Amino acid sequence: MANNQSSNPNTTSPVVSNQGKVVEVPHLKVPQNRIFNFVEANRKAYFEEHSMEWALDQIIERGIAEITRAIKTGEKRAKDAAAGALFKDMNMTVAQAKAKFAQLEALLKAQTEADAQK
Repeated sequence: MANNQSSNPNTTSPVVSNQGKVVEVPHLKVPQNRIFNFVEANRKAYFEEHSMEWALDQIIERGIAEITRAIKTGEKRAKDAAAGALFKDMNMTVAQAKAKFAQLEALLKAQTEADAQK
């Protein structure tokens, strides 16, 4: 976070919205007591002699990384579950499904070529 945040809490920052427009948003006002106990409890192990602002940056950056990992893991888990459900519904193993899809792809390709020759 920029150092001017703590000295001037009424400032804004430009950000890009989901619609792709740049908008000005006010800086967040985070009281130190929201993170102070956590930082102090972990000061020797992680935060050492860094400022509270640095600690907040670290908490936010690591939180963003963790949330991103959780989203990607959830998406992969959902995809794997859908594939597993399909295999279960079709009563096939992964190898059997792969062979069946290759067979269907070859059939579709042959049918497309035959239609093109008409």
